[in-house]
Amino acid sequence: MYEGLRVSVVIPAYNEAGALGYVIDDIPPWADEVVVCDNGSTDGTAAVARSRGARVVEETERGYGAACLAALAALDNPDVVVFLDGDHSDYPEQMDELLGPIAAGEAQLVVGSRVLGDCAPGALTPQARFGNWLATRLLRLFWGARYTDLGPFRAIRFDALQRIGMADRDYGWTIEMQVKAAILGVPATEVPVGYRKRRAGKSKVSGTVRGIWGAGTKILGTIFRAAVHPPVAREQARLLVFARWPEPGTTKTRLIPALGAAGAAELQRAMTEHTLAAVGGSDASIEIRHTGENEQAMRAWLGAGFRYALQGEGDLGARMHRALCDAFAGGARKAVLIGTDCPNLSAAHVTEALLLLDTHGLVLGPAADGGYYLIALRADAGALPPSTLFEGIRWGGGDVLTAQVAQAELLGLDHALLETLHDVDRPEDLPVWEAAQSRKLI
Repeated sequence: MYEGLRVSVVIPAYNEAGALGYVIDDIPPWADEVVVCDNGSTDGTAAVARSRGARVVEETERGYGAACLAALAALDNPDVVVFLDGDHSDYPEQMDELLGPIAAGEAQLVVGSRVLGDCAPGALTPQARFGNWLATRLLRLFWGARYTDLGPFRAIRFDALQRIGMADRDYGWTIEMQVKAAILGVPATEVPVGYRKRRAGKSKVSGTVRGIWGAGTKILGTIFRAAVHPPVAREQARLLVFARWPEPGTTKTRLIPALGAAGAAELQRAMTEHTLAAVGGSDASIEIRHTGENEQAMRAWLGAGFRYALQGEGDLGARMHRALCDAFAGGARKAVLIGTDCPNLSAAHVTEALLLLDTHGLVLGPAADGGYYLIALRADAGALPPSTLFEGIRWGGGDVLTAQVAQAELLGLDHALLETLHDVDRPEDLPVWEAAQSRKLI
């Protein structure tokens, strides 16, 4: 229907087996793909999705935003992403109403307004109506954005979605998108849509006291936090992840005596996926600088939601210098570079590094073994070029951090340090990984 636009539909779902089939059946046939994220369902939700031809991804971390982020990472290069709930309260057949302003070039984000549309009696609870009223009034007060609803049924250009850099992993997903769009100047509008009572089950948000409280506090917190610390466009902050293809015998070689070649490669695979999941909520676009395989293989492994580039030749310093220079040449104002060896590294560390770059030219994350797990630079800090920032450092030794700080001081580059974390490089480090996995399962 919309020639030249590839449209992907994302449906986060938790125990929606009784309604999800109706949702998928009502999606217009011109949608190019439907991706359902099963958010830990126990009722056969995934089976229903597959039976209707949808692609299913899984995210065990409970949360609306977490499910949406997992689905986005699996999309096949869309131009536009449409978000739908899995309870059949939306009308998927009205998707063309959302796509119209985008196809016409009038907007990049279109929110389906249940307030302006035909909302069935009792479909929107009083607390949901009040929350909508308060949040949209605050959006207008702080940023002049004119909305009537935070409705989940919405469409957005994928490049705009990447630019604003969604990070919320639970109740704040919809308000975060609208707040960041307003701050970063993403053209947005609303269209009236219908809304009915959910087909089965109880709402995970408005149907429980915990959900109401969690959503309310998260929505207000997102608004006031953005008012105090406005986000920058994600393209202006680049997170560079150094990753290696998990080929047995060529990766995690110091762990081969303990795990074997295949076991060490499997650990490399798991730690890479763990790292990307952990930092996905940071306010930066992610670029994977890879080695050991081509982009097609890496993309098939880690998903289409990232940039990819080869690390290139040279020692670690030369490859880091190249990656950072490329990021700044591509328009980034701040760049953070990490590896995949630190299980306790999180989005919060990346965010802290980005904030510290406002007052420092260089930020380092010290590793317990004497190296560092993170390096961050500001484009105008004067460190790049020259490449001498990384000269004279014996990579892999126990004095890498000390040498890096000394080199920065020679260049007159002031620095800040994050907390010390543990890498997993040797057999004696394996308990660090095991502890991180144990916490994930709790």
